[in-house]
Amino acid sequence: MDELLIKELVKNYQKAIHTQNKEDFYSLWSKDEENTLISITNKFIGLDTIYQDFLINGIQRNYLTIDLIAEKIDIHFVTKEIAIVVFQYHTECIRSEDQSPYGIQGLETQVVIKKENEWKLTHIHYSK
Repeated sequence: MDELLIKELVKNYQKAIHTQNKEDFYSLWSKDEENTLISITNKFIGLDTIYQDFLINGIQRNYLTIDLIAEKIDIHFVTKEIAIVVFQYHTECIRSEDQSPYGIQGLETQVVIKKENEWKLTHIHYSK
């Protein structure tokens, strides 16, 4: 059951990257932790910073559209309330500057925690 819920969290994260909807994005993250995201080139600390600097000032500014595709999702339970999610990803994007197609691929690691019977993100690390 927990594996299905975590995979649903990953799916909802993919959707939030595509839509950049603030409420949807924030709802995926733990409210009690100092959340972090490490992109290919930067480190973002705190949910407001992750949303504003990574998603809006980074992704939204550089791409007209972005689809994050997750493949081969592996879930490793550290405890009953902590799991590490690792998957291969690739993106399908359209650049803002010239409307050309663009994409990257790599590995993504997510640390998720279970709070009040819900799985939430607390850390993400992209590797290229």
